[in-house]
Amino acid sequence: MLAPMAGVTDIVFRSLVRRWAPDSLICTEMISSNGMIYSRQRKARILDHTESDHPIAYQLAGHREDILLEAAHQVIEDHAPDTLDLNMGCPVKKITGNFEGCALMKEPDLAAALISSLVKEVDIPVTVKFRLGWDHNSINFLDFAKRCEDAGASMLTLHARTRSQGYQPGCKWEAFGELKQAVSIPVIANGDIRSAEDAKYIIDTYGVDGVMIGRHCQGQPWIIGELDQHLKTGKPVQERTLKERLNVAFEHAQALCDYRGNQIGVREIRKHLTWYAQGFSGVRAYRNRLTQVNSLEEIQAIFDEILTEQYAIAI
Repeated sequence: MLAPMAGVTDIVFRSLVRRWAPDSLICTEMISSNGMIYSRQRKARILDHTESDHPIAYQLAGHREDILLEAAHQVIEDHAPDTLDLNMGCPVKKITGNFEGCALMKEPDLAAALISSLVKEVDIPVTVKFRLGWDHNSINFLDFAKRCEDAGASMLTLHARTRSQGYQPGCKWEAFGELKQAVSIPVIANGDIRSAEDAKYIIDTYGVDGVMIGRHCQGQPWIIGELDQHLKTGKPVQERTLKERLNVAFEHAQALCDYRGNQIGVREIRKHLTWYAQGFSGVRAYRNRLTQVNSLEEIQAIFDEILTEQYAIAI
């Protein structure tokens, strides 16, 4: 599954992921229910998807029952998602400071009440994504998960870090097994899953029902589909050449400019360009230029330079 990532998993990136993973559950960027109700125009881009963008989960964040329910009904009526996912794991201060995301793990009764209300109101599965706990002194994921299950959640995704860890090293994979033993609904593992070997190890060792990949998909929209095929068939994951990666990167840039307009599209593609090019000798020298490009033509010119230099190194 593709994890929700702010500023990454938009309609353009998801369309690329779909090429290699037509059947995988893919999640939108997180949508603040409060922001959706009171700033609908600003949230319209996050809500966009196409008819082919299924199965899709819309991820909502919120702590006020009335606003969360209103947002859920609007999403279902306007966009017909396959599932609704509640974000109870985001560690970002501006989210937790609004008592959304992982802040709800400090109030499990409220979290359970929100899940229960939503389950009663909608006719599609409601899932929950959360963390180990607020910090190392308040690890409560097992009790929290049981409350989610009792409230009617259909699936749980655990990011195996605390809120205080953010995305720092120290993911506790063994927690996946503990969670799987504690509940009877499907459990999805998330956090530091970087390879087919990681995914297979987690599924085989801890018995989880699936894996959710986040940051490892950045610059690699094909990886969800390839990991899925590896788990199902044993087919090895294909290593992309630099040329292949940059071809997809340029296609991504073109599609984003078509969708957002050239000025905004080029600005938004900059971070993606460095992800596509990372890991190859000599490419680091181009990083600053890639983060400052101003046109598709400039992107293509830099890519041509990179490939010419790589060819020279190879011979």
